Amino acid sequence: MSDEQEKDSYTANPVQKSYDQQEQKDHEVNVVRIYFAKQVPKMNLVPKEETYPVKSGGLVSDVKKLYEKEGRKNIRADKEDSVRLKAKESVKITWDEEVQEVKDGKPVFNYEKIDKTVIKKKVWVVAECQGFSGKLSVEIHENKLKNPENVYDNPVKFLEGDTEKTALEFPINGTLVYAKEITMRPKSDQDVKKLVDKFVKREDVNAFLYFKAEVKDTQDKAIFPDDTHEFLNKDGERFEISGTPCYCNRDITVDEMIDLIYHLRDKQNYKSKRDSFFNEGKEKIAAIGITSGKISENRDKIKLFTDEMNAMFKKFSIKTCRRKIHFLGQMYLETISFTYTYESRDTVPANYKGGVPFQGRGMKQITHDYNYLAYYDYVNKTTHYDTYIKFRSGYESVGECVASRPKAQEKGLNATFYEELKTYAKNISENLFHAFNSAGWFSTIHKTDTIAAMDNGLADSDVEKVTQAINGGQTNIAERKNYTKWTKEFFKYDTECVNK
Repeated sequence: MSDEQEKDSYTANPVQKSYDQQEQKDHEVNVVRIYFAKQVPKMNLVPKEETYPVKSGGLVSDVKKLYEKEGRKNIRADKEDSVRLKAKESVKITWDEEVQEVKDGKPVFNYEKIDKTVIKKKVWVVAECQGFSGKLSVEIHENKLKNPENVYDNPVKFLEGDTEKTALEFPINGTLVYAKEITMRPKSDQDVKKLVDKFVKREDVNAFLYFKAEVKDTQDKAIFPDDTHEFLNKDGERFEISGTPCYCNRDITVDEMIDLIYHLRDKQNYKSKRDSFFNEGKEKIAAIGITSGKISENRDKIKLFTDEMNAMFKKFSIKTCRRKIHFLGQMYLETISFTYTYESRDTVPANYKGGVPFQGRGMKQITHDYNYLAYYDYVNKTTHYDTYIKFRSGYESVGECVASRPKAQEKGLNATFYEELKTYAKNISENLFHAFNSAGWFSTIHKTDTIAAMDNGLADSDVEKVTQAINGGQTNIAERKNYTKWTKEFFKYDTECVNK
């Protein structure tokens, strides 16, 4: 290996070594792996220290808290936390700080494999390849699977920079890891529209892609994992691309959800709890609650949340950008900026039917015992709500009906059941499925006016109509309008949505 090759090795991705340089063999080009990825900074922990001059006193633990900051870990002091300090004393503080690695004056990145994207988005194509000569040519192809025809003409067209291509070429020079960024779209908007029109004819509005590779311009022996020269073309490996450039008819990804949360928090200037997530309230869902670290560092919890939300969107046909924007804006308000699934009141207003046990819960804050009863019937396929409507007097609560209407009691709407309903209600604040399922049900089946209002548009007047349908009034309407507007901005609705 030449000195220049030695110098350039691993420059594309220094830490992602699937093999050592010594394993490379002369006169062979070994194509090991090709995949889609996203670029992430390579962060190193750098030791730092500082001497803190005490001004008026306090505990060592208080001084350490002053040094808590994003990207800092392992904060230590040269005295015990419980030591009480006096003015003019000093404390030596040490910590490890995350700093992006720099090489030859340039920031260093790693490449993290991804398994899905959206048409028009940028992705990285990463190839791991041993060898010192020739060119690696990589094409993207669609596997139509059980569909009658392909969406794409193979090989797939994409953009490298502003240039439309059907193949990427990597000069093989001993680097081992090669990467190029591409945009998943053809050059002309007309061709993009043709693709979108094909995608929407598919039930899941998606396609699955894989790579085909060849080694050119070398006398060295080319080695591939198998004779097909294909990568990502086995069940469970293929790369999924959603065929809508907007959020209609597709899942919201974990990365998008994280970005949306931060977008909303920053818009509302929510600095003190920027990384809080469903960690408040007397009843909560432990599986998604983030009590330490950044939201972006708790991807597993955000994934649980996002997966359940996407499943609910599909179940209740909340599939368009417009419906999702309204739903998310209202949900952000109802859950107090994605921090509560339970209202957590010790006392409630007099108009709360059923009192404290039936205060707000879930992603849409189901309130009043009659709404809890209706949801119970929906899930369990019972008819207690019909019994309540038939035998109640005026607008009395379910509890009042149970206590005063013998005929309702004869139909099973009795005191024993009512106590069971109080226990069942906690599912909506403590069980992730019911937290979302109740919200989807309430917004589409129980309150049918909500969907009609969502479909009407995204103007402030439409937010008022949606709020009226959900809330029965205009509570916190200014915030609801803002959260809906900011979600609309994040979705790039005006420029990207195909169903305006």
